[in-house]
Amino acid sequence: MREVFPFFRITTGKISVFIDMRKTAFLFVFIPFLFFSCTACSLPFGEENLPEELDIVSWNVQNLFDDVSDGGEYDEFNPDKGIWNSDLFYKRMYRMEEVFDSLFESRPHIILLQEIENHNTLDILNHKILKKEYAWQVLIEDDDQSVNTAVLSRIPVKAVATLETGFRGLRKLRPITEIHFDLSGRELVVFNNHWKSKSGGSAATEEGRISSALILTKRIKKLLAVNEQLMIIAAGDFNENHDEYKRTGRNYQTALIPDIEVVSEEWSDSLFVTSRPSRCTVQNDRLVLYSPWYDVSSSGSYAYKSQWSKIDHFFLWKSLFDGSGYDYESFRVVKDSLLLNDYNYPSRWDHITEEGYSDHLPIHLKLINRGN
Repeated sequence: MREVFPFFRITTGKISVFIDMRKTAFLFVFIPFLFFSCTACSLPFGEENLPEELDIVSWNVQNLFDDVSDGGEYDEFNPDKGIWNSDLFYKRMYRMEEVFDSLFESRPHIILLQEIENHNTLDILNHKILKKEYAWQVLIEDDDQSVNTAVLSRIPVKAVATLETGFRGLRKLRPITEIHFDLSGRELVVFNNHWKSKSGGSAATEEGRISSALILTKRIKKLLAVNEQLMIIAAGDFNENHDEYKRTGRNYQTALIPDIEVVSEEWSDSLFVTSRPSRCTVQNDRLVLYSPWYDVSSSGSYAYKSQWSKIDHFFLWKSLFDGSGYDYESFRVVKDSLLLNDYNYPSRWDHITEEGYSDHLPIHLKLINRGN
């Protein structure tokens, strides 16, 4: 695990982290072989600054590349090889602004993104498109990946870590980003995930997703062993449904398994999900988290061959239901006509027609401040 306390911009090896230093207090940055400390003037993020409702959005934005050829792009997004250019890049950027400005009452406090190319893409999005709305931005580049996960936040970031998830064959699986937010002294830990896709077949690629589930669950269990009251959310594009095990006909182990299923005790490397927050637990080495998908009627956040799937998730620990601090309030899929095509499926970006948004719909989690 690489750990970063990210309060100024650093680029070294595979790590790139950016934060607006004007918002920081005295903190440290640690990267292997490097140690820095810095101070910056800022107002404290006190209790009076905490929002009554905390909005968190997760969105796979479908291969958002900048307009610079770096060599790692997919051909259709490489300005030197395809049709991709600055006009199309900014067209997609302004469409993201349109989404955040028109489909939310106000811009979310925390935005978790998947499939962002690099720090330049995120920097332009935040500073040029969203007008520096977000003082904290995090993206840790991985040279083995064409796209990365990223975070924009108006809530102070205390620490960031990357969790390496291993390999599938010779191909490196995407790392998981762990972000610690400071809510006036109380800590919220969010994991931004982008698990292995089903390209190549669901069963054939399941091992890759299980590998990511194992790393995620081990890390969460380690955190809970120290502080069971820690507020924890695992979010992002998991590339499988919360009830995947049932959907596969219970023919093989899946990375996500409903907690009511009777399965081998050796399958503790999967993440177990429940419809009842009271059933969240760490028991017999299994981690069980709550899935809001059980409580909404939406058909899904992603569609493939006219079949809806629920592969974008927020998984919550039971501390977000204890009546203290921030609690779960609601979950929704941002299923607006703006983001849908003529068949009412997600209007994916099409490099031929040069139209669309993303093949995923954003998902929106709302937490409410209970105080205490």
